[in-house]
Amino acid sequence: MITEYTTLSSRAVTDATWDSFVENQPAGHLLQMSGWAALKARFGWQAERMTLADETGAVCAGAELLFRRVAGLTLAYVPRGPVTPWEDRELTQALLAELAQRARMRGAVLLKLEPNLPDTPENRARLTELGFRPSRQDVQPPSTILLDLTRSEDEILNGMKSKWRYNVRLAGRKGVTVRTLARDEMHIFNELMAVTGARDGFSVHGPDYYAAAYDLLAREHGVFLLAEYAGQPLASIAVFAVGKTAWYLWGASNNQERNRMPNHALQWAAIQWAKGRGATCYDFWGIPDEIGKLAQSISARTNGSEPPPALPLDLNQLPNHGLWGVYRFKQGFGGREVRYVGAWDKPLHPVGYRAYAAGLALRGQPARLRQTDPVRVALAPVSRPAPAGDTTLRVVTRRNEWRTALAGLPDPHVLQSWEWGEVKEAANWHAERLLLPGAQGAPEAALQFLWRRPVDNLPLRIAYVPKGPVVNWHDPDVVERVLTQIEARAHARNCLFVKIDPDVREDSRAGKRLIHALFRRGWRYSNDQTQFKNTAYSDLALTEEDLLAGMKSKWRYNIRLAGRRGITVRLGHGDDLPAFYDLYAETGTRDGFLIRPFSYYRTAWKIFLAAQQDEANPAGGALLLAEHPKEDAPVAAVFLMRYGARSWYIYGASSDRRRRDMPNSLLQWEAMRWSREQGCTLYDWWGAPTDPDDPDDGMQGVWQFKQGFGAEFQPHIGAWDYAVSPLLYSAYARAMPAVLGVMRMRNEE
Repeated sequence: MITEYTTLSSRAVTDATWDSFVENQPAGHLLQMSGWAALKARFGWQAERMTLADETGAVCAGAELLFRRVAGLTLAYVPRGPVTPWEDRELTQALLAELAQRARMRGAVLLKLEPNLPDTPENRARLTELGFRPSRQDVQPPSTILLDLTRSEDEILNGMKSKWRYNVRLAGRKGVTVRTLARDEMHIFNELMAVTGARDGFSVHGPDYYAAAYDLLAREHGVFLLAEYAGQPLASIAVFAVGKTAWYLWGASNNQERNRMPNHALQWAAIQWAKGRGATCYDFWGIPDEIGKLAQSISARTNGSEPPPALPLDLNQLPNHGLWGVYRFKQGFGGREVRYVGAWDKPLHPVGYRAYAAGLALRGQPARLRQTDPVRVALAPVSRPAPAGDTTLRVVTRRNEWRTALAGLPDPHVLQSWEWGEVKEAANWHAERLLLPGAQGAPEAALQFLWRRPVDNLPLRIAYVPKGPVVNWHDPDVVERVLTQIEARAHARNCLFVKIDPDVREDSRAGKRLIHALFRRGWRYSNDQTQFKNTAYSDLALTEEDLLAGMKSKWRYNIRLAGRRGITVRLGHGDDLPAFYDLYAETGTRDGFLIRPFSYYRTAWKIFLAAQQDEANPAGGALLLAEHPKEDAPVAAVFLMRYGARSWYIYGASSDRRRRDMPNSLLQWEAMRWSREQGCTLYDWWGAPTDPDDPDDGMQGVWQFKQGFGAEFQPHIGAWDYAVSPLLYSAYARAMPAVLGVMRMRNEE
């Protein structure tokens, strides 16, 4: 017999009725409470509640359904839901049909669920039978640590690792106190969050977000706890409880007095608060998914029994960054690692879903960047700081003004120089030099915005800020402002997309924060890495003796051997450029890379050689030629570019002639010496493997050569694209390899 259910709208079920239902369900979750939906509705989402009632009018299943536009697509999302008795297939199927129908009416391309179900074969089979497929994108962390609160406080303490139990007590002995944070003290929590984000390299929600969470959730279901020492705020966490479960959702800490163990004291106070609320489970909310998968695998091998108290892991061998460092802290409190079934998708619009899936694929993206999912970040909006002062970009049309502006900003790149703009203008790009004024009038950022039509007969423009913008990447507010302006400029110029590839270390706090900010703003890691993603540096502030001492012994030997075998190095000039190009073409043929016509390089080389003649110019260049008295033409050559205190080994070429005489070794040594004579303190080797541990990386041979000189590997964040029109961008990305192939064939004719 088929049971009849009544579909109730959001208005028909009050918040109080719905919340009471959620709290009394085994699968009830904080993220299905009305307060959470209201919080999301204030920050970019639209929320609807869908419920089913039985013949008595009582709610028997339902969900808070969230909608959001991401990259031009509407997504429907049920966080940690729906709330339904999953064993009742008929009821669950009826609810999911209502959710899918409503999502279709709103134009959603998919319905995404993240059920509050353990990751078991049975639950996966259940979702598959209901028409869902595993998603490539989790929004909430699938893996976590759960602490059993049914035990006494003494038993919980005894279940902790001895060091954690000691630290909980040590915090009290060292004068740390924990109290509830009042609503008018939320600025303390926000200040601590800002410090934490800057320290650990992630973006945080704005003050309005946490204030709203306090008003909508904490007043009835949560608490913000503050750890202090002598009246000084040290750390704070937010904990919420619904039904029999409590969740540790957010945490922040200062950089001072960390030896007083305030975070241990906070977690113990939160556990006590949760027990006092009647919770029987404390969810630490988020650990590396690899850990959860290991725990799930062990559980499956033991026929569903609980995993052993400690997983077979050597904690000393785990990484310290990201969630791995968080895991080290959380696991010491004695809970058990578990994994939920994760996110599942039901495609509602075939074409739209394929576009969504293609966006997630991020083909060609390095594995360490794929760990951060762009749509996941987009689904968790962060309040952007309001621009301060006049943030309108100012166009610079005078060469000296541009040089002065770059001189006042940190670490300008040669590809942001006026001279490089001239090079690109000769290649049919339009170069706009733009300054972002600061509060005191001085520019706080600069960007050379290049744009052009990639194909003459198509009304498409693309834009590129090569190795820029020039900005203090450690100042997140300024970074947000300059990204906003780049996006606005791309819109104003009717560009298909704009590309940036700043020299920011991927493993630095600034780099991690920037990657997160780019994902959050809808940028995507580019399939077209115009410049090398990674590079390597040599410190030229050292003496020549120290530079030589830092090389491998074979490299020092080869430098001297070249001289003994008659190799000499001299500075070239304009008349030597054709010979250099011939050598460069020979290198491209041998090593399998394409080169541009001579006219392009001649323009670039002449512009930088001319700049070198102006002593007041921070830009310049040099052609260095390695020769042998028995050869009529150079046997190797490099072209260097410099800007300020940095020089770049941009172009290199060599012949098969005299290779055993080691001309390249002497040539690089003389290039480093020339750079030091110009006052440069950094030598950029311009290119390193995408993955130095991958033996199949095409840069490995070049990298081994550069390493011998003592070059230090620098992993950068690579090139990122902001698509003004996501659909046209996707079409362009698919078509351009073929178009570029035709263009290259024409260049070779």
